[in-house]
Amino acid sequence: MGKLKALLTMLLSIMVILSLAACGTENSTGDNEGGADDEGKVTLTFFSANPDRSVGVGKVEQEIIDVYMEENPNIKIEVEALQDEQYKNKIKIYSSTNKLPDIMHTWGQESFIAPLIDNDLLLELNQEDYADYGFVNGSLDGYSKGGKTYGLPKNADLFVLYYNKKIFAENNIEIPKTQNELLDVIGKLRAENINPISINGMDGWSLPIWFEYVLQRETGDFSKMDKALSREDSFTSEEFIKAAEFMKTLADAGGFQDGFLTSDYGAARNLFGQEQAAMYLMGSWEMGLAADENFSESFRENVGVMPYPSTDKGSVNDVAAWFGGGYSISNNSKNKEEAVKFLQYFFKQENWVKSSWQSGATIPAQQFDSYLTGDETELQNDLIELFNSIETSSGTPVLDKGTPEFKEEIMQQHQQLLSDQLSPEDFVEQLDDAAEKNNNK
Repeated sequence: MGKLKALLTMLLSIMVILSLAACGTENSTGDNEGGADDEGKVTLTFFSANPDRSVGVGKVEQEIIDVYMEENPNIKIEVEALQDEQYKNKIKIYSSTNKLPDIMHTWGQESFIAPLIDNDLLLELNQEDYADYGFVNGSLDGYSKGGKTYGLPKNADLFVLYYNKKIFAENNIEIPKTQNELLDVIGKLRAENINPISINGMDGWSLPIWFEYVLQRETGDFSKMDKALSREDSFTSEEFIKAAEFMKTLADAGGFQDGFLTSDYGAARNLFGQEQAAMYLMGSWEMGLAADENFSESFRENVGVMPYPSTDKGSVNDVAAWFGGGYSISNNSKNKEEAVKFLQYFFKQENWVKSSWQSGATIPAQQFDSYLTGDETELQNDLIELFNSIETSSGTPVLDKGTPEFKEEIMQQHQQLLSDQLSPEDFVEQLDDAAEKNNNK
């Protein structure tokens, strides 16, 4: 089970404890010249990929920042926050002009973090400073290179199908256990003029992760994708074509919301939260849906989660799971010492771990069993149970294992497959071409 083994062991113990216990804000970072002003106040710039500061991870971030400023009146933290794809585009601009914020959201995935590390843009962190922070074994790997660490992960992720229990019950629909049953459910929902699955097709990054699921269900092996990327295998093999055919079949059946290729992350989330779609294909970082007061009480009480459906080769216990985003410090920051102090404060278990878990925002990448209350939402408990059931996992999604150019290419290719611009055969040919170029980088 690889890097998730320690996490799963920890989560299993958490379930035992549980059984016994019964849109966004954007402030410009501006140009931070560094150092203290005339009044001795230091300004740190903090760039976040969580633009909604009123709920979920964004709210937890902001609360920790606000308390830190109260406890350290000489520190002012200016926050800029954008959604994922806008964030990634802005980071490119900051990198090219050598004006990265002091503290920034980073993904411990090669396509994002490798260029920053290779260009000496991220500060090396002292691993010993975080030895007792409870980071799960393997969670720092994506932020490390050459034995050095350049960031800290904030959560553990898995890709799942959320669903609206009320919509399912009102239409006499049971949770699909297989991919064929999922197609049947889509047909029933479409017959009732209900959007089946909400997904952020315009952003594109969720589509290759879904493909990893479909391919694993075709082959029974998550490593097939990695082998094709490393050129041990080819994307043009028959099993890849069959997986692409299923993806197109599901899309042609109206499996995704109307206009899904024009829906970004926020639009897809809101469609599901407003009970205009029966399911939502997204990650465990959406655990906070059950506590998001932007949505109705009816929705919050009826949001559930299911594993991605199986086939005769791939089980529901084979899960796309990895360690998600986190935070790094600019190597060019004029306030490195203060930025490091803040990061150390942020990741203390009584701060990030306690708040992110108890608010229902996400599953931390650190030990959190000390902060279980017994009042966890049903959604939290179901996600933990799903984690505990994992037998094999995908690891870092394939789109994040290559160059930024590779990632962009394959996201577009998935969009083109699902919009009839590419046949399954042409789709896998283009994937193979992208992999070849990536291998020769």
